[in-house]
Amino acid sequence: MMAQSSSKSCDICMNGAGNNYCKQCDQWMCENCKTLHLRSKICRNHSFLSESKIVPEESPLCKEHNENFIFYCVDCGIPICKMCIVKNHKNHYTSEINESTQELQVEVKKFMDSRIKCVKTNLDKIEQGTVKYQSDINEAICVITEDGKQMKQWIDQKVKALITSLEEKGTANLKALSLIRTDFQNDLEKFQKCQTAFTESQKLADVTKLLTQLKHIKSELDIAGEKQSPVMSTVKYYKKNVSEREIFILFGDLSFRKQSEKTLFRYQCDHCWEERLSENNPTSWPIHGRFLFLRWFFLKEEK
Repeated sequence: MMAQSSSKSCDICMNGAGNNYCKQCDQWMCENCKTLHLRSKICRNHSFLSESKIVPEESPLCKEHNENFIFYCVDCGIPICKMCIVKNHKNHYTSEINESTQELQVEVKKFMDSRIKCVKTNLDKIEQGTVKYQSDINEAICVITEDGKQMKQWIDQKVKALITSLEEKGTANLKALSLIRTDFQNDLEKFQKCQTAFTESQKLADVTKLLTQLKHIKSELDIAGEKQSPVMSTVKYYKKNVSEREIFILFGDLSFRKQSEKTLFRYQCDHCWEERLSENNPTSWPIHGRFLFLRWFFLKEEK
């Protein structure tokens, strides 16, 4: 056990000033004895404290009357002796110190258990909330991913439908144009034959034969007839100017919020340790217990 204060003289030589305290030997030594002490094999690892670094132990007696503490002043919150209660604390509310100590032990234990329970409850809440929050994140990611897949699927389906419609109608129109082209090619062949026959008829000297040939050529031309000019089909894709923002609007919105938007304050009585939730300071709450003055101290803000 550490000495309460330094010795007036060295505990070894009894001559020098004992300014060095050996923690292992519980002795005060002068500088010379300290040096000799550390040279010994069994003491070379001992540790010393200088007098300036040692805090004297508090005396268990009343400093003013040098008497044992036997009472506790509730009003002042300090232990007092039998002389103090007569002189300085005559009209104060006091109790026997052992009784007050036991009551304080119960209160401290109750308060300590309450705080530990509160902290453990909050830790459990954080743990459960963390698991739930991570689950919410994963669920939101799945929903967003599914939204994206669904929109991609719709886009792919629309692209495929447009291309299919274009190919089908395009094929039909090209086939119709091919048939019209064939008709005009057949007419061209007939007209070219008529042209050849007309050229040959110009060589005939017999007017009767020429007239007969010309009538035949004209008859062929009448049969073929004159067709109207074909109406050519056209195709064009009119692109819509869709902005990135318009695409983003198709998606849902993320919401980050706490479970309750109402702000409450948790308070605890420093005597009975009762806890209460309030939106304001508990100045109007009733007094608890036997103390004349009570404090309600703030624990935490809750959402």
